[in-house]
Order: sequence, then structure tokens, then C-alpha cells
Amino acid sequence: MADLLITASGPGVARVSSVDPFDTLRVFRIHRDAWQATPDEPGVYLLYGVAAGDQLTAYVGMSTTSMLKRIRTHHVTPAKNWFGVIFAVPVPSPLLCPAIEAELIGEMQAANVVSVIANVAEETRHRGLDDVHIDPALEKIRSALELLLGQDVFTAAETDGEPPAKLDAPLTRLTPLSRENRSTAAEATTRDESDPVEATHRYVGAAGPGWGRFKGPEPAKEFIVLAGSGWRAPKLDPDQTTYPRQKRVAGLQQELLEAGVLDASDGVFTRDHEFSNWNYATQVVSGKAQYSGAYHWQPLPT
Repeated sequence: MADLLITASGPGVARVSSVDPFDTLRVFRIHRDAWQATPDEPGVYLLYGVAAGDQLTAYVGMSTTSMLKRIRTHHVTPAKNWFGVIFAVPVPSPLLCPAIEAELIGEMQAANVVSVIANVAEETRHRGLDDVHIDPALEKIRSALELLLGQDVFTAAETDGEPPAKLDAPLTRLTPLSRENRSTAAEATTRDESDPVEATHRYVGAAGPGWGRFKGPEPAKEFIVLAGSGWRAPKLDPDQTTYPRQKRVAGLQQELLEAGVLDASDGVFTRDHEFSNWNYATQVVSGKAQYSGAYHWQPLPT
């Protein structure tokens, strides 16, 4: 985690800042009663609190002009009084706000640590953009929020078969389907001439193109990535909080390189390969440890 300093900047307001002279990230923790202290700047914000049913809940939003005006107009109303804390992150470049917002929403939904209120904005088209500034910004924002919340809400717990620890009281839930598609992957699509006949899913994201299929009918979780699918290596930065998980993805890719499943020069799968689930398949294809199959394997029409 980056070196971060917490300071009180006003009644009900705490500020997290980096002590790295080359890092100007600012994250404000603002109590609801002090919402007027929200920066009057472009940025992304997280509303956090307890909603109906005593469920810990989060909402991620952004403004390319003023977070303060956005909070005042859309959230400080009797109908939206569930949140207790605002986390506001000024973003120097307003053009990055939609992409950062989209990635944070997608990662929180995939982690399923807290309930995430759906954002009605068309944020999914901004996911997976190749901008050198987005990944470093996300790493620093996640680090700051983890420090302030005392919990990583962007990564699903690795349970090794044990029930995951929850922040709130356990709720009775139906057993989740192994192939529930979300976000862009849930949108209807058409089959192209380039799609292999045996492919039932097409990869959507920055890497690719890629194709795959489940080994068997529901509830089978084994997922096969087809030969010719693309893959990309993960970015490894020891200073980032995702470094251990990214190293694990790099290790999986290295095993497949040594086995001849992956080709380093062409960046493709040389033959079909079966993964234990589509999350591992997604991570190897994308090089992103935080990506999950539900958001990146789009069903193809039969």
C-alpha cells in the first residue's frame, strides 16, 4: 500500500493524502452532515452507509465539473438519505472521470462485498480503456478507500472453501448461477463470421479477441478458452496493492507458456485449454486479477 497520511481538515471531515512528492492524490472522507465540504471540483465519489434491511451499501458516481453540485442536486434529498459518509476523490483530468467511475463500479459489483446501487449512467462503455493514467489512479484510490474503510470492497475474498467473512449480518440467498452475465456481457449480440462454431461465449474487454465455452450444462463451472484467443501479460508493480494477485496471474500464465498452451510472440492460445471456472480464464486472458467472468464472457446466439 502507498504511504498515506490521514489528517483532520474540518469538523466531520478527514483527508487522506500521499506523502510521496510525486503523488498528488487527494481523498476526502466527509460525514453526511458536512456534505457541503465536498470539493467543488471534477472527480469521482463513493457514498457509503446502511440501506434498507441493514445492508451495507455503496454508490459510485462522478462529475466532470463539480462533485459538490452533483451531491447537492442528486443525493442530499429525503429520498436518498441512506448514506452516512461521502468519499470524494478530485481528479485533475475530467476526461478520466467516466473511466475511473466505470472501473470502480465494475470491481465492486464483481467483488460482491457490499451491496452496490445500480448507476443509471451508461458507464460500461468506458471500461477497459487503454490509458496509462487509469490503472495508477485506480490503485491509489483503492488503497485510500481500503485504509479509510478498514476493508477491501473491490476484491472478492479468497475463501479456500470456507464461507467468506461478511461486513453485515448474513442474508438468505439463492445459490448463484455459475453463468450469470452482467454489464456489457449481459447485452444481446450477434454471431460474426470470425466466431468459431464451437464457441458459446465471446470475450469482451481490452484484451482479445477471445472465445470460449462451458464444459457442460449448468451447474458445471469448468470453462474452456478456445485456440486462437488472445491474452496479455499483467502489469506488475510492487508498490500497488494488487501486486500479489497480479503475480499469481503472471504465475498462471507462465505455467501455460511452459506447457505450450500460450504463445508469447503472437499473444494467443495455441490450443483449447480448460480452466476450473471462467474467472481464472478471464484473468489469464486479460492479465487483470480483479476481472471476473460474469463481466467479460458474452453469450453468443446459438
